[in-house]
Amino acid sequence: MSRSSNTSRLAKQIRTQTSLTLSTASRIAQQVNVYLGSPVADSPDPYQRRLEAHIAHVLADSFRDRQLNSALLGVREAQPEGQSLKLTLDSGMADEVLRELLPRFDHYYGGIRGVPGLRVRQSKGRWALHDALGSARVTLVRSDRGIMRLPAARGGEVLLWKRVPSSLEKREAEEWVDSEGVGDLWVRDVLLSRVLRSPGLVNRTAKPHGFANCYTHHSGDLVIEWCCGDTVEALCANLLAHGFADGLSQGAVIELSSRHSAHLGDHTVILNRHDSCQYGRGAERVTEYIRKSYA
Repeated sequence: MSRSSNTSRLAKQIRTQTSLTLSTASRIAQQVNVYLGSPVADSPDPYQRRLEAHIAHVLADSFRDRQLNSALLGVREAQPEGQSLKLTLDSGMADEVLRELLPRFDHYYGGIRGVPGLRVRQSKGRWALHDALGSARVTLVRSDRGIMRLPAARGGEVLLWKRVPSSLEKREAEEWVDSEGVGDLWVRDVLLSRVLRSPGLVNRTAKPHGFANCYTHHSGDLVIEWCCGDTVEALCANLLAHGFADGLSQGAVIELSSRHSAHLGDHTVILNRHDSCQYGRGAERVTEYIRKSYA
């Protein structure tokens, strides 16, 4: 099928999925500049989607603008494994991904960091992270197939993942399930899970400099900010072409608030692009600083 036919078909799909006009949908569809094959299918298990969403949320808030090698959440590749998910991590960030996900009580923070209820076991040279309070599971491997080190406690920390889940940890886990102020938990879990399952697309925001910026406001959103490379419309086009908004209600799919900002899933995934480069020649110095911080 020709590129024009594919663009026309995508434009009609976007028009059907959203409240955008046909001319806007056509303009977006024309900006698809990468095709990574069929999208990684969602897990049919709602508990698995919820865990994946929580993992994406924690990693986004943990890494912010300190990525290596353009790995926005530390992930280079995502592959379904039955009901669960296998994540191939950037070798330079892998140890830190494992550390940020495993729950620990931080006395200085005054609460739990990481994913409450998450536990770890080694299986065939890989680390399997499983929900001690359910059946969901994610497997981690390094891109260079090296060994990941289990984290040690830092000042003021208690490693909860070495213990049986306490009432505090269970309560924190329940807060993610019953988050107040989140409009639609199903949309949140689906879209944040898809962020985790779409590293080839979201990592494009970090590609020009090797890092971008991601963060969260609360338990219901994930923000991605960048300055060079894909425009907001181009990123939206690539996401929509890969099924990112499939199955969502029309009002929750996409809102283009400006040339430089878009909201997907009723502010679940927020995309912001600066209208000029924020780093210029200083990007190399920032990259080197980030690299040294991991060493």
